[in-house]
Amino acid sequence: MVDLNGQPVLVAGGAGFVGSALVRELLDDGARVVVYDNFLHGTLANLREVADRITIVSGDALDPWKLMETMGRHDIQYIFNCVGDTFVPTAYDVPRRFFQTNLEGNLNMLVASRQFRVKRMLYVSSTEVYGEAKTERVDEDAPQLPLNTYAVSKLAADRLCFTYHQEHDVPVVVARIFNCYGPRETEPYVIPEIISQLARSNRLELGNVNAERDFTYVHDTARWLVEVLKSTIPDGEAVNVGSDVSFSVRWLAETIAELMGVDDLEITTSQDRMRRLDIEHFRCDRRKLESYIDATPGTDIYAGLRKTIQWFRDNGERWSWEEFTYGSKVMR
Repeated sequence: MVDLNGQPVLVAGGAGFVGSALVRELLDDGARVVVYDNFLHGTLANLREVADRITIVSGDALDPWKLMETMGRHDIQYIFNCVGDTFVPTAYDVPRRFFQTNLEGNLNMLVASRQFRVKRMLYVSSTEVYGEAKTERVDEDAPQLPLNTYAVSKLAADRLCFTYHQEHDVPVVVARIFNCYGPRETEPYVIPEIISQLARSNRLELGNVNAERDFTYVHDTARWLVEVLKSTIPDGEAVNVGSDVSFSVRWLAETIAELMGVDDLEITTSQDRMRRLDIEHFRCDRRKLESYIDATPGTDIYAGLRKTIQWFRDNGERWSWEEFTYGSKVMR
């Protein structure tokens, strides 16, 4: 079992949503954390409380020289690659950027890992690589039939980890994470979007309210990612990281409204909020994960939603993807 205490660890994308939670978990393990981020999606505010305990480097995964200089200067031994464009609707408009960031960026991480002989790298992939679920629960052997450009870019990067391990013996493991939620979300995913809309009125405009997803509180996901890197899961392999519990968008909307004290909830659906190709049901088969680590959730959905709502209220009732203009919230 790997001991990260005192070890220099690079968190690429560490100012983002999952990355900033991961930074906190690594600090709890005593790691010497270096955050490498270009701040396209992440924000320094996500690291405010821990900034004096970490090293922050402004750098892009697409800049291999800056990446390798950073790794050499800090003698990096382990890497968590959380870099990625992740918001599916954006991929419709800028597909080239998604492939550059998600695939080429990951290639640069793998090349640097080989160059500096890191002890292990963990790549944060996505269960979007599976496409529409063919079974009640999705395991690692499910067909990989991605339905959108984002998912294709992640599948390419996911597979690159396997081939790079086979060709160059780079010690890398792939974590395919299911949906997670919590404080510091950096994109308008469904839970922060619901919370933001309900802070303004009792009316919700949503897309596919019948879609079901496996949701995990972000700090549980981050803790499991740390444990996956430390585990004996063979290099080159992938493991699903999720809760094995799924919830519909409608259930989430009604539950969040109740927790926020919103009465007379009105839900309307808009075609503009629909994905062009959507996945109706996703639920994690976590048997492989549980065979290697203790993946007991520390926060259930009700407690996690309460914490997320409270963070939103404590931080000016705004997410990093929102801004105030003359007193009103507008989408960037």
